[in-house]
Amino acid sequence: MTPNIHIREISTTSSQFFITTAIQGYKLLKNLPQEIVKNVEIKAKKEEFIGKSGESLHLEYITDDMVKHIYVIGLGEKKNIQASKVRNSIIQAVHLALRVKAAEIEVFDDQSGLSVRSLVEALTIGTYTFDRFLGVGHKKKHPPIRDVNLIIKKTPQIESEIQKGIQTAEAQMLSRDLVNTPASHMHPEIMLKHAYEIEKKSKGLVTVEVLKKSDCEKLGMGAFLGVAEGSDHPAYFIVLHYKGNGKKTVSLVGKSITFDSGGLSLKPGDSMMDMKIDMAGGATVLGIFDFLASAGPKISAFGSIYGLLPACENMPSGKAMKPGDIVTALNGKTIEVLNTDAEGRLALADALVYAEKNLKSDYIIDLATLTGACMVALGNDLAGLFSNNDQFEKLYHPYADEVSDLYWRLPLQETYVKQMKSKIADLKNIGGGRYGGAITAALFLKEFVQKAHWMHIDIAGPAHTDSTGASGWGVVSIIHFLEEQKEL
Repeated sequence: MTPNIHIREISTTSSQFFITTAIQGYKLLKNLPQEIVKNVEIKAKKEEFIGKSGESLHLEYITDDMVKHIYVIGLGEKKNIQASKVRNSIIQAVHLALRVKAAEIEVFDDQSGLSVRSLVEALTIGTYTFDRFLGVGHKKKHPPIRDVNLIIKKTPQIESEIQKGIQTAEAQMLSRDLVNTPASHMHPEIMLKHAYEIEKKSKGLVTVEVLKKSDCEKLGMGAFLGVAEGSDHPAYFIVLHYKGNGKKTVSLVGKSITFDSGGLSLKPGDSMMDMKIDMAGGATVLGIFDFLASAGPKISAFGSIYGLLPACENMPSGKAMKPGDIVTALNGKTIEVLNTDAEGRLALADALVYAEKNLKSDYIIDLATLTGACMVALGNDLAGLFSNNDQFEKLYHPYADEVSDLYWRLPLQETYVKQMKSKIADLKNIGGGRYGGAITAALFLKEFVQKAHWMHIDIAGPAHTDSTGASGWGVVSIIHFLEEQKEL
């Protein structure tokens, strides 16, 4: 449930939960209500809170038979304030408001420099919960935050900024919902259903084309179809299209394996338990297009924005692809499939070729929960990014940094390609040993990109964690990139 956002120019202090910020040296502006200043000053002195970056101060007190909460976010020195840290702190504050069951919160931030849109994004994202499969009793005990009051001066642009912030946050929350949904309720046809819902919502701004098995066979998508063979659920190659305001074409490709058992190269049981998340890349793309459907026409400097979802399951059965089989990709390259659990790169290979060959894409970004090796290298917090174009990555980086879509760029070490040379096909779908698995997977994908500027983002680590569930990694940063980037 998205909270209602209201604008107030003067604090009423009627809300149960009040959030504010403080520059290092503990400087709250004088126009804050004295009730708040007085209580905060006492608590700050006791806890030696001075507003350093990363510090927070939480106090509660009783007034008018109501328990009130005040949460102060330390910003550090003004010259060193980081938007990403402020956003994260606001999200954590809202999480606390949920835990104390605050139905209404009030926010005053005139020191961080955060835009109204970013503030609204953080406040809305902070209210996210996934309770679809929880009983009525749980929902009664954990009520949502209904209203957020922003203490801010009204301007003609404010309403638009608030609306954009809500739309961006809702796009990320859709992505998180899709990834959190178990595979029993998330098949390729369900992803297609969501694509059609976005098309309907857009009122003509987004169109959807779907390639069924027979269409993919005619085109020659043998790699994608090979992955899908073992499942009882039909595969769909889903293409969304949004018309922007420029000349260049960008394609967003999302790995969309709605469940990954490993195929006949079956995963161990413990490794299979969270494989509902293997469509997180596709969920990111759907989230981005949900925003495009809401935001209005021609908001982007790109001419066309495409979303490609090669949606299927990777399952073992009598029909399933076998280790040692050879498949032929859309560009004619043959692949010896030595491990059916290295399936994501096969589906993505055909999608990358389609993006460049059939859609004439100048730029391609693919997002995929591709390798456990990337998690070994970078942990759960960082994605691994690979690119064949330095400038493309540099243009994207500030948007990712601002919203904490954290990544580390890894090398496309060309000498590793020889590990994937096959004696009976053009390529093997795995490298030659235990090491460098994220790099060899990226190099495999690079074989299916010719001239387009391309970024591959391995989100295996940050897409989902045991503590917070799906993160919606990439939705907000790519939305901002598509909207604001003018240098392409």
